[in-house]
Amino acid sequence: MLKKISLIILTSLMGVASAHANILFSPSITYMEQSQQLAANPENNAKLTIIDLKLGYVFDFGLYVGGLYSIQDHDFLSDSSDSYLGPSVGYYNSGFLAVGTYYIFGEKDFTDGSGKMTGVNGYQIDVAYAIPVTDKFRIGPQLTYQSVKYDTLEVNGFDSTIDYEFSSITPYFNLMFLF
Repeated sequence: MLKKISLIILTSLMGVASAHANILFSPSITYMEQSQQLAANPENNAKLTIIDLKLGYVFDFGLYVGGLYSIQDHDFLSDSSDSYLGPSVGYYNSGFLAVGTYYIFGEKDFTDGSGKMTGVNGYQIDVAYAIPVTDKFRIGPQLTYQSVKYDTLEVNGFDSTIDYEFSSITPYFNLMFLF
């Protein structure tokens, strides 16, 4: 009896998810600019551009399996950038995409080029909803939560142990291409 109920529930859930098997390419971008001025100090401006590239496969029942490559560029087109790479799993249905990514690679470069932080341990959760422009192209907003911890500092060829953590919630502009 339990097997029959489980089979009925699973079959109905697969029928509700109206996603069709597709390759999904989903680039997203955000840009932030911040100014800060303390009493006797000069004004400090910070700019950050983040580009996330997701590529994966959406099964007929909505399961998304793929990967993420993220580039975070401080003061766009300068020598300071962060990058992350990892496998992703999630759910896609009619423009709604929820994806979790575990970072297997990541590094944070210093602005002056003297070193970087490596040994990343972290994850990212993306939730997006895109409206159709054509049957294979959608656009819309995305909200991303990111949590990252670094444990290695590399400066001038020498490694040392560190404990650097950060997390953020960031809005993005998202594109979805289905192939």
